Amino acid sequence: MRGAAIFMIYIHNLLHMVVSVRENEFFFLPMRAERMLDSFLSFSSSFIADFFSYFGWYGVPVFMFLSGYGLVMKYEREFTDGNTGRQVHLLQTFPYLWRNFLKLFILMAPCYLIYLLGTSLPVFSKMSLAQFTMTSNLYKPSLISPGVYWYFGLTLQFYIIYLLYHRFRGEVFLWVTVFLMLAVSLAVALFSDVRTNEYLRHNSPVWLPVFLVGMWYARRKTVPGLGFISKHRLATFLLLSILWLWSTVNVWLWVLSPLLVLPLFGLICIPLCERFGKSGSLTSRLSASFSRCLTYLGGISAGLFVCHPVIRVLALKAYDLGCNLLIVTLVYAVLSVLVAAVYNLCYKRVMKKLLPKQ
Repeated sequence: MRGAAIFMIYIHNLLHMVVSVRENEFFFLPMRAERMLDSFLSFSSSFIADFFSYFGWYGVPVFMFLSGYGLVMKYEREFTDGNTGRQVHLLQTFPYLWRNFLKLFILMAPCYLIYLLGTSLPVFSKMSLAQFTMTSNLYKPSLISPGVYWYFGLTLQFYIIYLLYHRFRGEVFLWVTVFLMLAVSLAVALFSDVRTNEYLRHNSPVWLPVFLVGMWYARRKTVPGLGFISKHRLATFLLLSILWLWSTVNVWLWVLSPLLVLPLFGLICIPLCERFGKSGSLTSRLSASFSRCLTYLGGISAGLFVCHPVIRVLALKAYDLGCNLLIVTLVYAVLSVLVAAVYNLCYKRVMKKLLPKQ
């Protein structure tokens, strides 16, 4: 899931800057949905680029889901709660926050500094200070550059919010928050202007449903409906695909689209790939290779996420000079992976020295 998500994200983050079809991520504009539909219905030659531009950002909710899932698996797996029977312990607030802030800072800071120097943006400014402290989401999110780095501030907010749901682990509290935030998100999408939507969706409240569902899923021993999905994968895949695609072009359902994409990623697409891989020797080898590629991308996803905006600067310059978009995209895709692999290795070595495992 992580590998598929990061692939969609970093390809999207290049293509949405050069094609006419743009995404509905931080606000919903019917005109953008109409352009996507026109591209699809007219069999446009740029449809693949348009597809990644419009839909590629849906890899981001997958990371939000995995963040909630991962925090529960890391901090709640080995301890027991008297009410629920699950073993847990209360985290020490400051060490927990400092450790996670440092992890994000060490990951982001070197690439962000290179980006600032390479784009001639001021290294010492209110905006750069806000980004280094990962508070730019609260300060002026519309001015974050590279825009991709808004996710660092969001992740830090999720780490802080997790403390609340770590201490109060009742499912009622969690699901009340989910439905309340969905209602707020819908109200904001329908009745607020673009600027308000953009500000709120650069911060955690409207994304809490996805994050909390990840926590809920990690805490459950069994999840209702998984057996049915397993028995009727193709029918469920088609139904969820139709519902999700509808939600991406309809403002009333738009706030549900990040939740609807999760089963398509995790419960449908990957099991289908594994199932098809058993149908013959050639398909088995292709499926295994595809799985290994996604697994590898998932393993370097942190480095790929932080490095690709720097490589994108070069890719956009090449495109502006008249290079073919397909060639630019392929070189950008490969170069980003190579740089990310080295960066990720260095990052892990630094982390082992600065923050040894507890």
